[in-house]
Amino acid sequence: MGANAIPRMLSDPLIAAKKAWSNKIGELEKYFSNIDFSISPSLSNALDILRSLAAFLVVVNHIGETLFVFEDHLDPFNLFAFQLLYLGHHSVMILFVVSGFLIGRAGVQVIGKGGAKIFDYGIDRTTRIYVVLLPALLIGLFSDWVLINLSAGPEFDYVSQRMSVLIFLGNIVGLQTIYVPTFGSNGPLWSLACELWYYFMFPLFLVALFGANVRNRLIGLVAFVLTLFIVSDDILHYGTIWCLGVLCWLPRWPVLPKWLSWSLLICLLASANNDYLWLNGLGFPHIVATALSVVLIINSHRFDRAPKKGLRLSISHFFAKFTYSLYLYHYPPLMIITALLVKNSFVPYGHMGALEALLTLGLLFLLYAYSYAWFWLTERNYHRFRDYVKRKAAPLKSAFAPGG
Repeated sequence: MGANAIPRMLSDPLIAAKKAWSNKIGELEKYFSNIDFSISPSLSNALDILRSLAAFLVVVNHIGETLFVFEDHLDPFNLFAFQLLYLGHHSVMILFVVSGFLIGRAGVQVIGKGGAKIFDYGIDRTTRIYVVLLPALLIGLFSDWVLINLSAGPEFDYVSQRMSVLIFLGNIVGLQTIYVPTFGSNGPLWSLACELWYYFMFPLFLVALFGANVRNRLIGLVAFVLTLFIVSDDILHYGTIWCLGVLCWLPRWPVLPKWLSWSLLICLLASANNDYLWLNGLGFPHIVATALSVVLIINSHRFDRAPKKGLRLSISHFFAKFTYSLYLYHYPPLMIITALLVKNSFVPYGHMGALEALLTLGLLFLLYAYSYAWFWLTERNYHRFRDYVKRKAAPLKSAFAPGG
């Protein structure tokens, strides 16, 4: 055997593997480049309906936990009310799929288009999160101060224990549920940690695959792997749901008709509170099935190019545009209302009659109005806030992304 035989035996398979990998990556890049990333009026309306429905069910869930402890052997109306009032967790998964669909689109579109585009993506995502998150934390701080001073009872002792500076800062950078609890009474903040990490883990993964050179790919891979050791198991589990939204872009034809996709989602939501599922370890598979039904809805509307219908589109868009604000702002005032009820010896209702339904609707209207008012002051100004940050960050963009 010659002197160069052994090095050649070792290097040839590596070269072949590298070539095969490059060919696969090239095929993927070509596939992504041919995807139509436009959003039709039908798809836009479907996304608005999904977001507004999911946010509505989250708020209704929290109201239900405040007002009701249902009795056994419910009549059909109360059985329907019970099913409707406790769909919060499934609804958050709907929001994750929609988020993965939209953010996946943004992430794929910027990869390979230069450092300036990636820099803009980072600013777009951070400003989108913080235009609501920062005010929500500050408003929540004041709301929780009111809550603590009501002295409603030991049920709310946990609030003061979650109001340190360290917990506040941890919630700003997405470390709630990882190293710190959610800040104060605002339990829905748990999902913001997921969103923050998904927003930046996904581009890191894309850079590791499609980076402009080996150095960039290595940096993306190392950074992505490090995040896997930082985030919690729950964030990784729900990350699979979020990634289903990204995968919505891959099919090139509708899998199911729209009516069947929506019917599947309704059936899954209607069966979500079946004790059999949770007692037999089928809870998470049911959540995944619900997420897949949302994927099918998005897929069925993606290829519908019918013209928009003004009134229906306007109604769904109105409620969808402040779902993020509704999600983050509604919980602290609801806790104040709960504390007032506890202080006045309120006993949760065992069933829903006409009076209970009116109280539920009144509280729902109050929380929507409160959240919309804060939306008007904060989230509505997102584009202005984003453009301001981009102007201030222009020198950094030039330094880290020369040449655009």
